[in-house]
Amino acid sequence: MTTPYLVLARKYRPQRFADLTGQEHVVRTLSNALRTGRVAHAFLFTGPRGCGKTTSARILARAVNCVNGPTAEPCGACGPCIDIAAGTDIDVQEIDAASNNGVDDVRALREAAKYLPARARYKIYIVDEVHMLSGAAFNALLKTLEEPPGHIKFLLATTDPQKLPATILSRVQRHNFQLVPLGKIVVRLREIALAEGVQVADAALSLVARQAAGSMRDALSLLDQLFAAHAGAEEIGEAEAVETLGALDQGVVAAIVRAVLRRDPAAALQGVVRAYEAGADFKRLAEELAARARNLVLAALPGVKQDLPDHELRALATEAGEHDPAQLARVFELLQQGQDDVAKAASPRHALEVALLRAVHLAPSGALPELVQKVEQLSSRLGGGAPARPSIPPRAPASGARTLAENGAALRATARTEGEPAEGPSDATSPPSTNATPSTTSTSNATPTSNATPTANGPHPVASDPAASLEQRWRVLVDSVRSARKMKEASALEKAIPISIENGTVAIGFRSRGDAVLLEDKDARLAVEAAFARALGTKAALRIEQAPEAPQASLHDEKERARKERKVQRLQAGREHPGVRTAVEVLGGEIEDVRDLGEE
Repeated sequence: MTTPYLVLARKYRPQRFADLTGQEHVVRTLSNALRTGRVAHAFLFTGPRGCGKTTSARILARAVNCVNGPTAEPCGACGPCIDIAAGTDIDVQEIDAASNNGVDDVRALREAAKYLPARARYKIYIVDEVHMLSGAAFNALLKTLEEPPGHIKFLLATTDPQKLPATILSRVQRHNFQLVPLGKIVVRLREIALAEGVQVADAALSLVARQAAGSMRDALSLLDQLFAAHAGAEEIGEAEAVETLGALDQGVVAAIVRAVLRRDPAAALQGVVRAYEAGADFKRLAEELAARARNLVLAALPGVKQDLPDHELRALATEAGEHDPAQLARVFELLQQGQDDVAKAASPRHALEVALLRAVHLAPSGALPELVQKVEQLSSRLGGGAPARPSIPPRAPASGARTLAENGAALRATARTEGEPAEGPSDATSPPSTNATPSTTSTSNATPTSNATPTANGPHPVASDPAASLEQRWRVLVDSVRSARKMKEASALEKAIPISIENGTVAIGFRSRGDAVLLEDKDARLAVEAAFARALGTKAALRIEQAPEAPQASLHDEKERARKERKVQRLQAGREHPGVRTAVEVLGGEIEDVRDLGEE
């Protein structure tokens, strides 16, 4: 009689905790619990399919019932170990909750749990897909699950823990299983292929691991299919794996990304044709292209670890070293955007081709300093000299108005050269830092400040002068609060409209009731009045009244207006910057967009 074939997923199912792949955090906890005798009465194993939940439950059952146990290393040779592995142990019952999900099934389980195990140390119930139990069944299980007899252990497994009631989750020790990393799947598949005496190329094993998407059981099933399809072959290569599994050829993906980096649009689109002829799904192709670009970016960064086989890491590092990191990052950005476009497009192929053309034409071929240097060299060659640097007109510093050099403002101007697509994301650059930075508006556009400086031990000459204007005195008072390091209170006062300053009483109004909430706090008001008193030279009181109906700008309004004016001037300075104008003239393009990066 012919022995029935045992599939790889069952033949190589782990029999010890040490054999579990990619679940080291769970193995460590369970092993320590067995060594120290802190084994809970109920466990919940959650995670995606095929990552080792039921297998771990069986190993745990063997560990607690082994004749040498409880132990973290079951012997595998005693009666309980052999019977549990074969699924024939009378004291270890595996229940499928999908087909035994009623309250009557749970009642039968409760009745059976009262009896002692036939020969083992513990009677163990392994309940798979426990989330399929009905609400009444869960309620019937609560008491037994919380306080089971001492000879009972519950091992629950589920792929959907969100469906479990909180009353169940609070009565179990939960362990979250993770998807198995791709690199570890490849290592395990290689071990099994060697054990089976089948030669499989590394690229084919990587393809199987990608198709499994983190599930070790799926990976073994696919490997089984690959062995069956190419039985007798000297070596199973990537081409055979692609044909058998209907997967996306990674060679095509790598060739398309390589063509984009070489700025070869014909080769990139020819790769799309090859993928189409092979029946590839364009959404999946877009995802793989973005993933390939991401892997190249990470390969160019020293010290960044990737979950990939060693042979792929070496190839990626070699390819990444041939290109500028700025270009790799830009290509990754554009292909990632293209992935979203393909997913939403009515014609995915066209959307993918547009994304590839953008990446070919718009990705920078070098870092920004190199581009600036090239522009200046072209300008010198064509115009006989470098562009003249603008002079910086002197201006006195004033509160609320700073030069671009002081506040670190940056500008990005996007130049679209002739022959490039008019639509799509533009490539942003900033004006060369070698040129002088244009100044902002004159001090008349900035928020005015008082001319007098407060003395160290006396009232402020402006604030205490009744002849000074209300606006001048008010600015000094707000500055006095800020000098006292009461920044929140000062910010609130900036939104106020000054009404009067008479006999030590400072009357103000707010347009919005919410702006005055902070000043209604007793401690905040006392701090403000103390700062006012120092500036006025007399006891001060703050009074909040109804804001005047006549439109009047607050200090906050003036600052916002000055900030917007400075932004407009920065954008204009970016368009008129000599380096930008020279680049436009030399490259024969036009300024498509100018972006302000702010003052900080």
